[in-house]
Amino acid sequence: MPKPTKTKKYTHTLLVDGDSLLKTAYHGAKDLYYKGNHIGGIFQFLTMLRKVINENRFDKVFIFWDGQFSGRLRHEIYKEYKANREKDFYNHREPKDPDLYIQKHRVSQYCEELFIRQFQDEIIEADDSIGYYCSNIEDDEKVVIISNDRDMCQLIDDRVAIYIINLRKIISKYNYCEHFNHHYTNVKLVKILSGDASDNIKGIQGVKEKTLIKYFPEICKKTLTLKDIISKIEVLQNERKTRLKTLDNIKNKVTVGCQGEDIFEINEKIINLRKPLLTESAKEHLNNLFVSPIDPEDRTTKNVIKMMLEDGIIMAIPGGRDGYINFLKPFLRIIKKEKNFFNISKK
Repeated sequence: MPKPTKTKKYTHTLLVDGDSLLKTAYHGAKDLYYKGNHIGGIFQFLTMLRKVINENRFDKVFIFWDGQFSGRLRHEIYKEYKANREKDFYNHREPKDPDLYIQKHRVSQYCEELFIRQFQDEIIEADDSIGYYCSNIEDDEKVVIISNDRDMCQLIDDRVAIYIINLRKIISKYNYCEHFNHHYTNVKLVKILSGDASDNIKGIQGVKEKTLIKYFPEICKKTLTLKDIISKIEVLQNERKTRLKTLDNIKNKVTVGCQGEDIFEINEKIINLRKPLLTESAKEHLNNLFVSPIDPEDRTTKNVIKMMLEDGIIMAIPGGRDGYINFLKPFLRIIKKEKNFFNISKK
């Protein structure tokens, strides 16, 4: 009788889009104050992070933050990038929302004490750091990304899923079609052709996701390439009495953006998170972050509790002062694993 095959044991890793989670937390708890100071972002960030860690029992947690000039590398390729947000990629500006800025710094301090690995580079976007991690995951690792940014869905595969914050659900290759209209492998293709209004990335004139689904319905069921789309255009046009301008726009690369005839090449570069835009310095720092043990010296939950008392977070936790122990339990598992890793690495 053959021996039963062993189920492969995976390391489970959580990658957090820090700014996305913090903005959701901050705007979701606008009325939470302590001694005249708004603490809603800090409390909700920790609460939401705790919930995801607790429900999925992750072994490792990384938080990636946008830098002050994050997106500069895309702006250098495509000058209209995020022009709708009036972002300055080179000069320092005072934060539009000082409370949010202060709470971001404080959240980072909490996470340092909780042994959560963090990365921020002045010109790098969190999306690219996350994309880089997903391109380098171990064979025995499964990853969940937490973000509200649908762009991250292009990273979904057999071992990568995304927890979309406002859906409160993990989206994988298996349930993607329940929430989106196209096949999960076509996220990048849809954005290259239709653009991305939130980042001011222009697509082909007249082309929206609905356009692609109408004329290329297979985009909902299987992986397509840009070549597949262009090859089918003439077939579709020959079936019509009059040519459809929108389809010819794809073939002729017509856009109102500054990309011109290079639209497909430029959009591929700025949209494709499987080829993230990073400096060599950022890659070096990320590689060290992924594998280096966290030094436990000066890190302690006593510091966390002290901060929670100072900020009034303990008062916001159900159960008051007695509730913080239960609140911290999911984080304690991460701390224990990181300490064990540090001790093993030092032997």
